[in-house]
Amino acid sequence: MQIHIYTIERKEEFPEAVAKFVEQARRFASIHLHSVYSKKLAKASNPSHLYTELLLPFTRHGHNVVLTPEGELMDTPTFTRRFLNFGRVNFFIGGAYGFEEEFKKVGENLSLSPLTFSHQIAKLVLLEQVYRGLTLKYGHPYHK
Repeated sequence: MQIHIYTIERKEEFPEAVAKFVEQARRFASIHLHSVYSKKLAKASNPSHLYTELLLPFTRHGHNVVLTPEGELMDTPTFTRRFLNFGRVNFFIGGAYGFEEEFKKVGENLSLSPLTFSHQIAKLVLLEQVYRGLTLKYGHPYHK
């Protein structure tokens, strides 16, 4: 199984924590982190259309999951059944302006919480849930 996480970020904010979950999850799946950034983003007043432009090419292969506040809330067992049974799954985390409606149509929409998170925190929460879900799927005791 391949898990690809695409983010709009210039710099990794929590490198040790991210590396920890990536390393642990690699026992069960191939984890790939992709930071997609363009200098045009820094100059745009509302760059959500640029998020679509930058990320749309990566939606062509695999099952796509767009993280958005309007997405479906679910528990860990549901997350595991819904997203961790594909050969390849792509998770997309936008920046502060979120995604345009057009981009949200490329796959399922998931909300990690009713709370608002920075994209760096959302990435960390997602990685923890990916690891927790993989341990649940493969019978490892971490998920309890």
